[in-house]
Amino acid sequence: MRVLGLRRYFAIAVFAASAACQTAGSASSTGSTDVGAMPAADGPAVAATSMEQAGEYLTIVGSCNDCHTQGWTESQGKVPPSERLAGLNVGFRGPWGTSYGKNLRTVVQRQSEDHWVQVLKTSDEGDGKPPMPWWNTKQMSDRDLRAIYRYIKSLGPRPNGVPRSLPPGREPTGQYIWVTPQGAQ
Repeated sequence: MRVLGLRRYFAIAVFAASAACQTAGSASSTGSTDVGAMPAADGPAVAATSMEQAGEYLTIVGSCNDCHTQGWTESQGKVPPSERLAGLNVGFRGPWGTSYGKNLRTVVQRQSEDHWVQVLKTSDEGDGKPPMPWWNTKQMSDRDLRAIYRYIKSLGPRPNGVPRSLPPGREPTGQYIWVTPQGAQ
């Protein structure tokens, strides 16, 4: 077991995800003629030439890869798409236990696009664990959430074992980042 001294990294990643989602949410699809196959949005949404292109952009600026792509941070984002979003074997440990960045490529293969949107709008129906920024995804437009789904689905399956979340009190056997909740010392 090794505790990674990355509390500062985690705070920056959460801040970047918050800022990126707010920035992405402020982009407008109106007035652009380059949206091609992009469906209309009921509010702020990213404009791109395809849903998959919008989804790739959102996963990058929304910091999805930080927690769901092995080696993303260490390589400063230089991970080929074929290896992205297949999960992270470093845990995030706090009062909730230890959670791991899921293999999103496996997740989208077994759930519908509608269910994906519902999960990201409802904090995984109450089962969502930190450090996932549920407060951001629930503010995203359905179109942007669907774009992320379609991008990840376009990557195809990539079986990759990711440790299961652990409840409080269970010691992880691998590496983890200790996450101090806001306001705690």
